[in-house]
Amino acid sequence: MTEQIESIDSLRTDILREIANIGTGHAASALSALLGRTIIQTVPKVKLIHISEMPESLGGAEKVVVSGMMHITGDISGYLLIIFDIDQADSIISLVMGKQPRRRSKARSRFSAMDKSVLTETFNIMSGSYLTAVAEFTNLTMSQSIPYFCMDMVGAILNTASVEIGKSGDYAILFNSELYSENDCIDSNLILLPDESSCDKLLNSLGII
Repeated sequence: MTEQIESIDSLRTDILREIANIGTGHAASALSALLGRTIIQTVPKVKLIHISEMPESLGGAEKVVVSGMMHITGDISGYLLIIFDIDQADSIISLVMGKQPRRRSKARSRFSAMDKSVLTETFNIMSGSYLTAVAEFTNLTMSQSIPYFCMDMVGAILNTASVEIGKSGDYAILFNSELYSENDCIDSNLILLPDESSCDKLLNSLGII
């Protein structure tokens, strides 16, 4: 798998980038409807990355973040994670609720039931948008569970996903997108983490191996 990842050429990288672009576009449209305002997308970034490198790519294993974790079933099985910085989560809540974001201690931040509901709906919108884009490119069927809301360290969240999978594959696809509304920005990381048996199937479907 290491040699396969290192041999990805620009054309194949463009395939992943186009998936990210379509997924971000779907998310922008859906969030526009949710927020009642125009959402503009930037060109998303995408990486095919080893699991061992993932914590560092997300700011370090001990960084505290807010995450939505969804179980993926169908032709591809595994997990889909969406990760927000706590400040980003507060910004999303303020955008939806129409109020100023609260100041929180990142180590002791707590979210109300309404806050979690807003973030869970955002997770649903973004995950559905990206899975639709992946399905369009691969002709594979995938469905997602209701998001599991979690606030924890990056390392703990990734370990939980790996344990739930049982034996994970060697890599994940990391999508980073920025969505703007006037002076506000939603910066998110979405991670598609297929289990081992799904790795080659997904890469074959994308023309990467």
